[in-house]
Amino acid sequence: MRFRWLLPAVALMVWAAVIAVPAVQTYWRLRAIGAQGKNAAVIVGTFHGTILPENFWRFAVNEAVVTHSHALTAMQLPGALVEMPLAIALTNPSLWYPKQLDEWTWSLLETPLYCLPAWWLVGLGLEGLLGRRWVRWPSLLLGSVAWGTFAFMLCEYLLGWMLPGRAVEGWVVAGFGLWIVLFAVLPVCWVLRGRRE
Repeated sequence: MRFRWLLPAVALMVWAAVIAVPAVQTYWRLRAIGAQGKNAAVIVGTFHGTILPENFWRFAVNEAVVTHSHALTAMQLPGALVEMPLAIALTNPSLWYPKQLDEWTWSLLETPLYCLPAWWLVGLGLEGLLGRRWVRWPSLLLGSVAWGTFAFMLCEYLLGWMLPGRAVEGWVVAGFGLWIVLFAVLPVCWVLRGRRE
């Protein structure tokens, strides 16, 4: 089994299950109401409003993303860390996201694409750890640096060195913890390879 291709594919399938399936279900429920010639009255949390039929799809996608935003960000944290500087660097954000979605929703929808290389790297490390593939030292170095960076960022977040007094969010800790464990396969693979040699 080639984990370097399997993990990115599974990550995309999970993303589709978490976002696409609820969005389509919400859209069809709203469309059933709209088929009767009515606008849809919606209550989601503290939001109360009327959705026009032309905004059904937009609302369905936004609602699915907002509901699962923390889980998505934690699961795709390396992608979020790539996407943030890109979003800041672009001078006119309206040029790079669809008008039907707000900027934050589009950011959460595209983050899994930026995270695919990280999933690939972890899959490569798993193959090396299981002895199915010889992982070259540049990949091992990149994975070890990523592991160390995420461990440092988690310590910084928990201890508040740069932003003291900030409340600690559980989903952020879970996201960093997940990726520290995932990236750990690369330094472990490197150590085991050194022992074998």
